Amino acid sequence: ALPISNAVLLSAFLLLPYRQWPWIAAAAMLAECIADVPAFPLWAALAFGLVNLFETALAAWLIRRSVGHWFDFDRLRRGGYFLLYGPLLGSSLAALFGAGIYILLGRTDSTYWSLWRLWWFGDALGLLVLTPVIVLLWRWLAHGLPRIEWAKLLELLLLWSLMVALGTYAFPQGVQGDLGFHLTPILLLPFSLWAAARFDVRGAALTVAIIAAMAVVFMVRGIHPYTEFSPQLAVWLMQEYLAIVAVTTIGLAILLHEIARQKAGLERRVRERTAELQRSNEALAKANQQLQEMASTDYLTGIANRRYFYDIAGRTMERMASENNPVSLLIFDLDHFKQINDSFGHDVGDEVLSTAVKAAQGAIRPLDLFARFGGEEFVIMLFGANEENAVMVAERVRRAIAAVRLDRQGEGIRPTVSIGVSQWDGHDSTDALIRKADAALYRAKSAGRNCVQAASRV
Repeated sequence: ALPISNAVLLSAFLLLPYRQWPWIAAAAMLAECIADVPAFPLWAALAFGLVNLFETALAAWLIRRSVGHWFDFDRLRRGGYFLLYGPLLGSSLAALFGAGIYILLGRTDSTYWSLWRLWWFGDALGLLVLTPVIVLLWRWLAHGLPRIEWAKLLELLLLWSLMVALGTYAFPQGVQGDLGFHLTPILLLPFSLWAAARFDVRGAALTVAIIAAMAVVFMVRGIHPYTEFSPQLAVWLMQEYLAIVAVTTIGLAILLHEIARQKAGLERRVRERTAELQRSNEALAKANQQLQEMASTDYLTGIANRRYFYDIAGRTMERMASENNPVSLLIFDLDHFKQINDSFGHDVGDEVLSTAVKAAQGAIRPLDLFARFGGEEFVIMLFGANEENAVMVAERVRRAIAAVRLDRQGEGIRPTVSIGVSQWDGHDSTDALIRKADAALYRAKSAGRNCVQAASRV
């Protein structure tokens, strides 16, 4: 038989805080006395209770001291400590005292060591089979009513049905001397391994408990595969079989659970690392973009700088030539800009430049290439515009800048620009096109500034 009381007692010691242990022990002693006094003297009942308390309390204290106050069958290390300190150490030490009590009672013809082995195997098997079930179900239900996965539940019920059906033929005895094929209880092991692989530690522990319950029922009825042995030896053999099934099944389930947990942790760390790398790549891309903008943008006005202008202008002019589209260039600078700097300071001069650029941007298309060429000199490349169209755009730019009004230091500043315009002939270099526009710009300055001159008129 399986000593259910010790399994329950050990589970309570593993699950509940130390401050509740005295109440658990008192309740266990009372239950032991009530159960044993009809069959044993009071001193024997008290002794049996103390032995059981010693076994379970020692095992629980050693387990919790090794793994921490929180215990569950979720890691091999915890399962190993349970096996070492519970069924192996606790039960074997308790059996030393339990066998002595039976000898003192004088109610047995067995030897001391036979009684020790019977006590040890019985208690150890009870702890192996029932304690995992109690602890796992307690932990499971402590999180609230679990969500039922109906597909897995139906699979588990099918497994148990097949196992019970096979067990009704595997546990009963075969016909003595019959050389025909007979089922044996070891054929139930694949079902418990199935449960370990598919239903985590809880399903494995419940499956082992069902196999143990079937074995106990058949043993009590005297129906078992070991009829040629003495009753005591038959009990030992059945206990060994159940111990093998329990350790193998629950151990495998814990191993698979730990592997799955480690895999999930590894996948989580990979996801976190991937996200971290993605954030780093995004930051790097943003930094590269900022560096590229800094390398291609004029820091004061925010438009393209001279280097970026040359990079884009050359490639775009070649493409426009292949498409037989015209390209024109505007070049302008602010009139008397040195006087503005000398009279109001460079800060005001920078503000005048920025304001003039914003005004000019409002007079051109977004696709036009607008760049600061140096100092107060700017260029605008107009794609798809001939000289006539470029002159019209230049007039819009001139008027837009001439409309700017800035009041600084009690004086009004009204910037104006002179603009030179040239059309690309489809063959000249960018520098040649700039030189033509620059010549037109000098003609505009010579003509009194604040005007537009085309290169074809120079």
